[in-house]
Amino acid sequence: MNGIDIETRPVPALDRLDEDGVTAVHEASMQIVEDLGIQLRHERARELVVDRGGTVDDDGVATIPREVVETCVDRAPSQFTLRARNPDNDVAVGGTAPPVRAPGYGSPNVYTYEDGRRSARLSDYERLLKLAQVEETVTCTGYNLCDPADVGQETKHLEMMERTLRLTDQPVMGPAGGAEHARACMDMVGIAAGDPELTDPYVAALVNSVPPRRFDAKMLGTLLAYAERGQPLIVSSFTIAGASGPTGLAASLAQANAENLVGITLAQLVNPGTPVVYGVPCTNVDVRHGSLSIGSPESALFTSFAARMGRHYDVPSRGGGGLSDAKTVDYQSGFESTFVQTVTALSDVDFVLNAAGILESYSTISPEKFVLDCEAIRHLDRFWEGVAADGDGVPIDLMAATPPGSHFLDEARSDGQPPEQFFRPRIFDKRSHADWAADGGKSAFESAHDRVQRQLDAYERPRLDEDVETALRAYVENHRP
Repeated sequence: MNGIDIETRPVPALDRLDEDGVTAVHEASMQIVEDLGIQLRHERARELVVDRGGTVDDDGVATIPREVVETCVDRAPSQFTLRARNPDNDVAVGGTAPPVRAPGYGSPNVYTYEDGRRSARLSDYERLLKLAQVEETVTCTGYNLCDPADVGQETKHLEMMERTLRLTDQPVMGPAGGAEHARACMDMVGIAAGDPELTDPYVAALVNSVPPRRFDAKMLGTLLAYAERGQPLIVSSFTIAGASGPTGLAASLAQANAENLVGITLAQLVNPGTPVVYGVPCTNVDVRHGSLSIGSPESALFTSFAARMGRHYDVPSRGGGGLSDAKTVDYQSGFESTFVQTVTALSDVDFVLNAAGILESYSTISPEKFVLDCEAIRHLDRFWEGVAADGDGVPIDLMAATPPGSHFLDEARSDGQPPEQFFRPRIFDKRSHADWAADGGKSAFESAHDRVQRQLDAYERPRLDEDVETALRAYVENHRP
């Protein structure tokens, strides 16, 4: 008797917004863009709008004709490749490619097993970069993994970018502190990549609007500078329903969508074909406490909306990740993060920022939670793989040779490890209670701390030519105030 092959079906994207809903959001957004307007606090951005038939009032509120917006959005590519200084680590963004995952972004605090919660330091930034390099689920180093307090604002972007390029060889993100910071970052990436002209997409920038209906001067300066050189822009409206957006989720989504469309339009007016990622990192405010709630069901809904609207406009999407409002590494942090992370994966989000490490509504990042989030991602990736029809999926011959009431333990590997097709956790403990207790009875937090230490011990700095490293260091020194 022969074996029988079986194969699971691809997982369909989780859509929480039907076609009628998408149309309604788009039409409402067009009304906002054409009639209400978006305030642009940057002279060149306003000039771009006027040059294409839009209007700008005395307060800088710009309205843009629908046809200009729709034409510009159509110019943005549906997929692009984000290059790394090590070509083996290039990633495709969009289309049918696996999601790109970058760690947390911008947290001013860190929470560690040794110290608890404290202000972030440059040494924490270096430690997180090393974890990003060695954890295989992280495929983009990102930028501003934490916001160190022990380095001056004037040079922080230079110090952080130099370390990002020296300690990792994955695709990177860059600063969004205005045109000057953006250009310095792109210069440094060009040095590290050996491509000073940046002839390919090498560095992505996160550009956030300032809801309701505003882009500030620094963000617009960042957007225009990156677009001029054809570097990818993650355009995101961080609308908070009940605070910077209307209480209704649909209304907040329409506002966020309008802001995103204007940002994408400006990028295409500067440089048609500039890669963009459509981001909706929106959520709600907990009205009982006046606090941001990123681990909520509403946050997960917005993640699904981001993916759905990205597909509608045929551009890559950004949303979700390992998001939690918990103050420590505990059940709440694990549940909320895995919940939003799962919705992110099932919704088919293309670029996952804040994929690992986030606590306390973005304000804190934890190296222990970083590796725990990576463990959760590995679970999701194994589920996504399904069952492949390679070889005898159902071995009838083996089953026939095994008497009823017997066992299949002889199939296990001789070294006592589970078969290759079974998922193997790196952190979570699957032993008996007796074995676990005899080994110290460690919590997941303690086991994660051990994992952090092992990963840091295993870290090897990726190769970087000595002359390139010298050039990067010289660039930093020459650009100090």
